[in-house]
Formats: sequence, C-alpha cells, structure tokens
Amino acid sequence: MCLKNKKILVTGALGFIGRTLLETLIEQECCSELYGIDIKEINESNSAFVSKINYENIDIRDEEKVKSYIRKNQFDGIVHLAAVSRVVEAEKNKQNCIKTNYKGTKYIAEAAGENPDCWMIFASSREVYGEQEKFPVSEHAELLPYNLYGFYKLEGERVVRANVKKNCVLRFSNVYGNEYDISGRVVPAFVKGAMNGEELSLEGGKQIIDFTYIGDTVSSIIKCMNLLQSGKMTIDTIHILPGVQNKITDLIDILREMGFSFTVRKNPPRNYDVQQFIGNPAHRKEILGDEKFVSLREGIERLVLLYKKAQNLVSKN
Repeated sequence: MCLKNKKILVTGALGFIGRTLLETLIEQECCSELYGIDIKEINESNSAFVSKINYENIDIRDEEKVKSYIRKNQFDGIVHLAAVSRVVEAEKNKQNCIKTNYKGTKYIAEAAGENPDCWMIFASSREVYGEQEKFPVSEHAELLPYNLYGFYKLEGERVVRANVKKNCVLRFSNVYGNEYDISGRVVPAFVKGAMNGEELSLEGGKQIIDFTYIGDTVSSIIKCMNLLQSGKMTIDTIHILPGVQNKITDLIDILREMGFSFTVRKNPPRNYDVQQFIGNPAHRKEILGDEKFVSLREGIERLVLLYKKAQNLVSKN
C-alpha cells in the first residue's frame, strides 16, 4: 500500500461514502494518519472509529476555517466527498448547493493546490452529463448538466482541475448499500418501505439507472488513492459504476421476488430528474482493473440482511 505513513483527509467524513471509506481504510490498516471533517458533530459510542481518525467539526462553506485547517496539516492527499448530495436538496436550496458544492470545493482545492505534493480526489456525479442520446456514456461525452446539482458538480470539477496538479475526478452513479445512506434516497426508501409493507412512491417510473454498490465504490476510491500517491496517476476522470442498465421498476420487482408485500403509488416525473443514464465502465476497468461489480439483486439482498440485523438488535434491546 502506497498510503502507509501518509496523512490523508476525507471530507464529508460522517456521510454515506465518507464514513464507509474511513471504516474500510481503518479495517485494512491502509493509512497511518487519517483525518476527517464534516459539518456534523461526532456523537456516538463507536470508540474504535472515533479513536482512529483525527476528526474536526468543520463547515467547508467557512473559507477561512477550512483553508487554515488544510494549510496547517499539509496533507499528502484529500478525498473530497462533502457535498449537498441529492438532486432534490439542490433544487430546494440553490444557495446552499452553490456555497457547498461549488464554493466549498473551491476553498479546499485552492488550499490543497498551495502544496504541490498534495493530490486530490473529487467526488463528482453522472448528473454532469444530463440527458444523453447515446449509451453507454463515456467520460468524453459532452457535458450537459440538466439540473442545479449536476451544474455545480461540473463547476467543482473545473476548480479542482484549475488548482490541484495531481487530481482524479470520480463520477459516481446512484451509490447505495448500507446503513449510512440517506433514508430518503430511492434505494433505502424502497427497501425499508417494502420491508415494512408501506406504499412506495415512484416518481415517473421510466427511469433507467446505473446503480453502484457502496463496497465497489469505496474499493475504487482506495485504488485511485494508491495510484495518485504512487505517482502512477497524475490527472484522470473515471466512471465508478458497473455500466449496467437497470430500470427503476427492476428494484420493485426484486423486492417483490424477495417476498415483500407493498403497494406502489406512481407520481408524475419530476422536471429536474435525468430519466436515463448508463455509463461506460471501460476506462475504469483499464485503470483500476476488470473487477466485477456487485449486481443490483445481490446488493439489495445484502442491504435487506443488514436492515434485518439492525431491526433484530433494536428488538433485543
């Protein structure tokens, strides 16, 4: 591992991907010095996690505070995951999306760029492509963001490129798969709703989505971290996705086939949602290895087991 004895910062440390990434790095003993920042206060009994990262409660919208923190610590690498992480949240609060996803990223990139040895990974999104006509979509496709979230993710990519010499933009696609996910996102909302026999709300119903399991996402991030630290990668843009066409209704079919009984309410499509996206994983396979990603069915089965385990723990207590 190239990350041994290196000082690594993960922003959005208590978020879905950030928390999972840090736990994986701790479990694999990848890094000697792990740092995490998040807008949230750390308040939990998991002493194993708390004791192994240097955590600070920092709002990346605070330019002076975040720049001072990065300058003081002189990190070897930064994995920037902190963001308004849902399209619907960006639409509801445009100013917060601009301040977090664009300005916050700009502050981090500017401070990181002052250290020529510091590399940076930026978590972008398939939303930067908007509605495409040809599939699968490659990293070189025209960038036509369809909503505020996609637009400011693209602006984030640009400020990272402009400021940090060694960087990698990772474009994620509908990541799902554990208890740290935001409960309102489609996969956790559907899985929990189906398990509880509730009515599921389907927005439109014709979406085609390239779902990505969290374990595959984190594994890919760690591979990129090692490549940047070793110098084998300097600048790149990579899709982190399986490149599989899944209809949103496939998720409903899988849950019904697992024996869950529930109803579905079909709503009109939202005017800011991209309806179809399938990414091309060829470049990922070339750079990170031809690893088989977890299928949607297997990922949902794993998530159901995880939720059942959590329910059993709650009932026992």
